[in-house]
Amino acid sequence: MMGLTLSVLIGGALGAALGYFGQCNSGTCPLTATWWRGALFGGGLGLLLFLSSGGSRSSAAINASTSNVKRIAEPEFDAEVAAVPTLVVVDFYAPWCGPCRRMAPVLEQVASQYAGKVRFVKVNVDEASGLARRFAIQGLPTLLFFKDGKVVDTHVGFASEAALKARIDSLDPG
Repeated sequence: MMGLTLSVLIGGALGAALGYFGQCNSGTCPLTATWWRGALFGGGLGLLLFLSSGGSRSSAAINASTSNVKRIAEPEFDAEVAAVPTLVVVDFYAPWCGPCRRMAPVLEQVASQYAGKVRFVKVNVDEASGLARRFAIQGLPTLLFFKDGKVVDTHVGFASEAALKARIDSLDPG
């Protein structure tokens, strides 16, 4: 709640300053023609930025293991992923990444539907930079799909629940 308030207040203050000190004397720029219009516009932009960055989920929550998605560290990777014969979905994420924060509940939902059939793990790239280099992680979030210890598919960026389920079904029809 504090982050939301701060985002709206900062946006509102910047908008008000733009409206007050801006060079819009003609009235042709309706969003910042006055300080109060600028404040409303800036507050709206602050709210939009907060919501689009996944700001409602804390970085502590994204870093925690859940009942269906296990957070692993670099030393655990080979035992938890490479040595497993079934399909393993590995989410490479960072707590500061907005799309990663949006992806976390989707991954949790899909993992609950495939419990016992597909293993889901997540790796914080800030803490496991060696793994990020090993698998050439260029964008976040990155999902790597492993089968018999080998990467069989990759997805970079946010994936919807339906898209993720379709990809898993195509890789592991059983």
